[in-house]
Amino acid sequence: MKKVSGKNINWWKWAFFCLVAVIIVSCGVVLNKATAPAPETEVTKPIKPSDSSVTVELNRKQVNALAANYLNEFLKGQKVRYDFIVGDKYATLTGNTKFLGASVRFAINFIPERLSDGNVLLRAKGLSVGQLNIPIKFVMGYIAKNYDIPKWVKINPQKKTVLLDLNRYSKHRSLKYSAQEINMKEGQFKFLITVPTNNK
Repeated sequence: MKKVSGKNINWWKWAFFCLVAVIIVSCGVVLNKATAPAPETEVTKPIKPSDSSVTVELNRKQVNALAANYLNEFLKGQKVRYDFIVGDKYATLTGNTKFLGASVRFAINFIPERLSDGNVLLRAKGLSVGQLNIPIKFVMGYIAKNYDIPKWVKINPQKKTVLLDLNRYSKHRSLKYSAQEINMKEGQFKFLITVPTNNK
């Protein structure tokens, strides 16, 4: 009977090295997707009030209902789902992200701020990702590159901000929208809605 020549192969050793290699490659892919710059959005001009403008005041419940309805329509047929909820202190974006091959539930808290051009800027102030300690910039970068985000929403992972460009949202619509007041404490939100006219 012939003997097999050569050294014995330590399969456990090779399996360990393969596992380490897979983890390193996975981390590299996720990190690349998260840190790659998000596409730039075009600059739009602010909407000017006119005789055809009307101010609409909404409460917190109404804003959440509008956000839920918009996202349900926008994400119809998409595998990735996320929610945007306005609370007593923060506006919160919740969803799932991939980390080391596992699906992780996250929640990012934002403080909304009305800009002088009528747009809304969300400044990230906190992140919850289960028991993991993941930087906000990493999660926001992953969202910007892997989530189906409306074109009028611009995520800046480095500045940890999200711009809701209502001017761009209104660009090709029959009604123009502009934020007039954001009062998180009182739960009051005022928007200027303008019907474009042909008068110059």
